[in-house]
Order: sequence, then structure tokens, then C-alpha cells
Amino acid sequence: MKQITKRTNKKAAFTIVELLTVMSIIIILIGLLVPALNMVKQYARRVRQKAQFHSIDVAMELFNNEWDGYPPSEESAYKVPPEPAYCGALKLCEAMVGQDLMGFHPDSHFLSDCEDGLGNPIYATPTNGFDPATDDPENLKVRKTYLQLENVHAYRLWNIYGSDCDPFEKDLFVLCDVYNRVRNVDTGKKIGMPILYYKANTSNTLHDPNGTLPTTDDDNDYIYNYLDNHELVQLDIPWDTGGAQHPMFTDPEIFYEMTRNKKVQVESGRPNRADSYILISAGFDGEYGTRDDIFNFGD
Repeated sequence: MKQITKRTNKKAAFTIVELLTVMSIIIILIGLLVPALNMVKQYARRVRQKAQFHSIDVAMELFNNEWDGYPPSEESAYKVPPEPAYCGALKLCEAMVGQDLMGFHPDSHFLSDCEDGLGNPIYATPTNGFDPATDDPENLKVRKTYLQLENVHAYRLWNIYGSDCDPFEKDLFVLCDVYNRVRNVDTGKKIGMPILYYKANTSNTLHDPNGTLPTTDDDNDYIYNYLDNHELVQLDIPWDTGGAQHPMFTDPEIFYEMTRNKKVQVESGRPNRADSYILISAGFDGEYGTRDDIFNFGD
């Protein structure tokens, strides 16, 4: 006998319950995956930042060997008011690539005037009209670049802060970190925050976040002076229209706590890299003085 097969017009399909179950599983998996991807992204960017600091460290040692010392970071005693401020971050950029990105000039006195100690222009700026290639043929011959420009994130203060740069000259350059927290005022491209630079005073001994911190006229025997970049840190956070300030400006003790060597258990404190200098990136959040700040020491 022939087997009879029963036919039906009913098509196989997912039920609403099955669809909702599958969608719920997908949502849960995405919820688990996204934080993990963000962590990987932040770790990769941190590695890039450490690599940038390593490049600067190598360049700084070349500078130190050639000029028998690291660049200064404090405000110069030769500054004449109301001359614009010129803090550690700006001096780092000048030492590495020059104020006009054409190399460091050995006659520099590390001031914002772009001149040597005799009042002669040595760097080109949009305002001084000096062209080193034509106005002084010997100028470029004595210059030296310690970082390759292709690997330098150098931007004018104007690009980061717009016209609100007081007390700085807005056309001067700083080296920026690898994070994309700021939008370039001119181009809209995402760029980083300035890298802060502090040179150690090796003749001093203190690094106590609970002590009497340095003042403008007296460093109080501190190895590092937080005031070396305080005028830059006091500028408003660029992307916050409400005028928010960096935690490290409102609470300078944070600088000493974050840079303190935790292995040295003495009341007066001891910083990391007590015999050289400290570099600071504002990290992923772009704010100085928070837990994600990155330094040129540690992991």
C-alpha cells in the first residue's frame, strides 16, 4: 500500500516569544561586549600615550647631553610684566622642536618674546614678521630638532582654547597628548590636551602634599613646583561651556599626591623621577588631576 503523506498549508515561523527571547539575548551580549571594547580602546590609547612619553624621554636625554641640563619649567626671573606667561608645557615644546617648529635655537632664553637675550628675534611667529630663512641665514643652521615633526602633536594654544588664552600668547605651540578630547578651533579636528612638564630641583628635598605648598616667590624646598604649569591648568576646560576648572587647579595637593613615590614611607614625601622631570597627560577625560592621568613613570 502507498503511504499517504498529509499536507498542510501552515508555514514554520518563529513565535513572538521566541523572537523576544533572541532579541533579549542579543541585547545582553551587546551590553557585555561594549564595556569590554571600551576598555580595550582605552588600554590601546594608554599604550600610545606611554609610547609618546618614551619618545619625549629619549629626545630629552639628547637635549640634556648636549646642553648639560634639561629645559627649565619655571617662570623666568627675567620675565618683565606684562609679558605673557610662558610655563613648563610651552618650554618643553620649544626645547623639542622650537617655538616655530623649525628647531630649538641655542641662544633662546626660554621666554615668550621669541628672542635671544639681546632682543634679537630667533623664532618666527605670526606677529613678529621674522623669517629665519631670509632675515638671518645662519639662524636655521644652528637649530636642532629633537623630535621628528611627523610624530609630534604640536598645536597653538589658540587651536585648543580659542581666544580665551590669557595670560598666554595664543600663537605659541604646546605638545599635546594622543587623546582626542578637544576640537581644534580652526579645523574642527579632534586633538589632545597640552602635556605638562615639570623639571626637578635636585637641590631640594620635599614632596609633601600635606605641607606648606610652594608660593609664587618661594619654592619652600620642594623638589617639584606645581606652579610651573599652574597658569595653564587654571584655563577653563575647553569643551565645557560652563567654565569648569581642572581638579588639579582647585586642589594643587593632587599634583603632589599623584606624583608621590608610594614606596617611600617618609612624612616629607619623595616624588617619582626626583632627579629629572615629570610629564603629565590629562588622560581619557581630558582633565588634569583625575585618576586616569598618565605620567612618564609607572605602568
